[in-house]
Amino acid sequence: MQGDTVGKILLEIKQFWPALYFHSIAVANIACRMAFDLGIDASHYQDLLIGALLHDAGKMQVRREILTKPGPLTEAEWRQIKKHTDYGADWVEQRGGNDEVVAVIRYHHEWWNGNGYAGLKYEQIPLLARIVTIADALDAMTASRPYRKTIAISEALLEVHTGKGLQFDPNIITSLSQKATYEPATYQDPRTLARQIQVEKEWLARLIKIYGDLAHPLVIAQSHWLDKLIVTIYKLQEGKRGKNLSLWEKENH
Repeated sequence: MQGDTVGKILLEIKQFWPALYFHSIAVANIACRMAFDLGIDASHYQDLLIGALLHDAGKMQVRREILTKPGPLTEAEWRQIKKHTDYGADWVEQRGGNDEVVAVIRYHHEWWNGNGYAGLKYEQIPLLARIVTIADALDAMTASRPYRKTIAISEALLEVHTGKGLQFDPNIITSLSQKATYEPATYQDPRTLARQIQVEKEWLARLIKIYGDLAHPLVIAQSHWLDKLIVTIYKLQEGKRGKNLSLWEKENH
């Protein structure tokens, strides 16, 4: 699939719903980072990138009022939402997407235990789709949604660890958990988070080398992620200062 075709589809997604565009590039950035950290063969990088960027393209065929509904969905609305994987996979295939790209789009809502959209489980789910499933969940939890408030990065990572062997591939979670990037505690202390911010800056430089001309949306997403981490470390530091001030006030009354 040509880069200009991917760019045109991304532009269509952005025009349809800017929030969906930013979600798509964030998921792609997280998924590509995971693949690198997992040691996935580089021959799969481009297919993973394209599949992740376009994983929700089928939502353009779902009514916006359903996608942005703040309350519970009706059964009919939920059926429409669940069709977006097939809508997107079929559409991207028609526009030149190869089998690996199409599989990411079609199966990114499968659960490791078989409770996903199509009922695939374990290794029946393509590896790249399993990676995107985790990336999709992480961004969904840490980004604002009409139907759910955002949660802290550490809480989102804890949720992912809780879903190990249920929603998510336990082998992937076990492997990733060996790195500080995927540990909840990293994002709960200003010192460890400061070190992580440096790691994230290094990833920003590396992804440009890896993806070249295709790196532009990832650069945007990683820059937004760095902004989020900087806000997080500021809040942590302010929280510590507040606790220290409270202690000083108690001791001086």
